[in-house]
Amino acid sequence: VDGAKGILIYRGYPIEELAEYSTFEETAYLLLHDDMPTVKELREFTEDIRASRALPAFLIDILRTMPKSSLPMDVLQAAVPLLAADDPDLADDSREANHRKAVRLIARVAAVAAAWHRVRNGRDLLPPDDGLSHAGNFLWQLQGEKPDRETAKDLDTALILHADHSFNASTFACRAVVSTRAHMYAAVAAGVGALSGSLHGGANAQVMKMLDALKEEKDVAAWVRRELDNGRKIMGMGHAVYKTTDPRARFLKNMCF
Repeated sequence: VDGAKGILIYRGYPIEELAEYSTFEETAYLLLHDDMPTVKELREFTEDIRASRALPAFLIDILRTMPKSSLPMDVLQAAVPLLAADDPDLADDSREANHRKAVRLIARVAAVAAAWHRVRNGRDLLPPDDGLSHAGNFLWQLQGEKPDRETAKDLDTALILHADHSFNASTFACRAVVSTRAHMYAAVAAGVGALSGSLHGGANAQVMKMLDALKEEKDVAAWVRRELDNGRKIMGMGHAVYKTTDPRARFLKNMCF
């Protein structure tokens, strides 16, 4: 991240190029392996993600017993270390084993989020669809409808834009945990906890609350002026790291129109 110039680069690739021309699966492979995959490598990586989507039965049972008022990020933070119990590579700290753990986490974090949405709304859980991309399958398991191509592509792009943001609070938390030689699931659980805060990933939830509160507002411009005059922040307006433009914003803005 070069906040002064508004630049975000993943492993040598500008975020603009990845958002325009890559897929989430390809970008995830890049982040894990430090290089773009060949056609064969990408196919195998994508198949590994698809093969890891199903959640263990004991975790589904636990989700169904949790209070429906539980916050999604709290549920996710609780679920991640439980997934460790179902990982055959948990005790193996080799690079190859850790790559396999990472693939399982990529697949199953999305599955947990979709499952919890359906559980707390009293809906049946849906099996994964191996014919869909990672983004498309998440939307299917979340909503119970196959997404159209444009919607799936929008989410795929959003996942690319959020895949890496250097040394932020959640990645710091992950690194602090693994520095003790704790396993990857413990580290990711800590990262989810850090991400949930309103000054980090939880800022998105604050934006949604603000927008919900503005549904009946007749003069939004006047509301904004009042908030600023009273020293309050307008949530979602920019990122503290960037002093010019957040390079991700252009793509997210285009999705809104």
